[in-house]
Amino acid sequence: MSSDMDVAVLVVGAGPTGLALAAMLGRTGVPVRVIDKAVGRSQQSKALGVHAGTLEALSDVFGVGLPARMVATGQPVRAVHFHLGDRQPIAVDLGGLPSPYNFVLVLPQGETERLLAEQAAAFNVAVDWNHELAALRQDGDGVQCEVRRPDGGIELVRAAYVVGCDGAHSEVRHQVGAGFAGGSYPGTFLLADVSLDWGPGYGDLGHDSVRFFSTEAGAMAFFPLKDPDQATLGPTLCRLVLIPKGDAPAAEAEVDLAVFTTLARAVSGLPLVLEEAAWLTRFTIHHRMVKRLRHGRVFLAGDAAHIHSAAGGQGMNTGIQDALNLGARLTEALRRGPRGRKDEGVLDRYAQDRLPVARGVLRGTDLISRVGLLADGWWGRLLRRHILPLVIGTPFLRRRIALTLSQLPVSRQERPVRLAALD
Repeated sequence: MSSDMDVAVLVVGAGPTGLALAAMLGRTGVPVRVIDKAVGRSQQSKALGVHAGTLEALSDVFGVGLPARMVATGQPVRAVHFHLGDRQPIAVDLGGLPSPYNFVLVLPQGETERLLAEQAAAFNVAVDWNHELAALRQDGDGVQCEVRRPDGGIELVRAAYVVGCDGAHSEVRHQVGAGFAGGSYPGTFLLADVSLDWGPGYGDLGHDSVRFFSTEAGAMAFFPLKDPDQATLGPTLCRLVLIPKGDAPAAEAEVDLAVFTTLARAVSGLPLVLEEAAWLTRFTIHHRMVKRLRHGRVFLAGDAAHIHSAAGGQGMNTGIQDALNLGARLTEALRRGPRGRKDEGVLDRYAQDRLPVARGVLRGTDLISRVGLLADGWWGRLLRRHILPLVIGTPFLRRRIALTLSQLPVSRQERPVRLAALD
């Protein structure tokens, strides 16, 4: 890094992607600064699932301690049950995944961010909250950034590289003029973190697995949450994601717990009892992606580069693995110093590795959403009654689906990249 630089890498955004990148750069000794326009870390649960591939990747970079703390904080789930129409549920066992993390870890995003921030802090990397990127201009040697401080003043920060990890509405993406092609899915999507009882006669459903419901009335996903006030799994705390069909609430209508309960009962066909909603909201799901991850000395990662359906819990995992790959590439380039084309080739490999992954995730989650969640009419009935039970009920296909969603193949393919940065 030349003497006129304030920092080697400026990371914009302190979500899971930005924090994972900052922690890795701190781990490899790269001077890094993290800014975020929010006043502090979000307390909402947001993304929940951390997959085996991500836990293995974090273990490669930071050792087994970080994944161990994540597992101790969250709830490992080794079974997923699919309720398709009025058929008996079909169980998918995750215990056969070829990994010490043979489960999906249900961990609220806020806790993932807290643990990643603690890991970054261990390398003396902190977040400058309430600092917003106002403008950037790059030249052949670096990037000149204007950062708006909490008092409204502008601070000039010169960095060798800038990484936009600032989410779906990325200012970094806007500054480099990157397109974000795609669209949004139709329908109403509702989310609630609630206490749940399955209702009389359904206690055997338990609270130790993920469950997906797809019926004539819509679709619903159930995720068990560990009660933060208890050392063990709380008996009723969960996340419900609901996609009702037919008489769904209008876009401007208020959705309270009573309305949500009525819709959840209709979709699941169960006499659910819901209470104590800690979070209740509606949202829109988009599917969008940039064409390029690199714009000179500016890079995009995570939701700033690609957003898609939450089906399969792929988004946050893809962003974290973006970060670890990019962290390794930046480390290698900065160690080499200014060597012209050789330096360029190292940094281009980030996009070569991760663009195909992002495209695959977008295609896969789009297929799951359109087939498993949004299909309606005769096509939806055919899928629920015949096609999906055949696919999910076939042991070979079930194992393939579980392995793909775990992100283990991609994570292990990129493992030499991560390990090389630590030498």
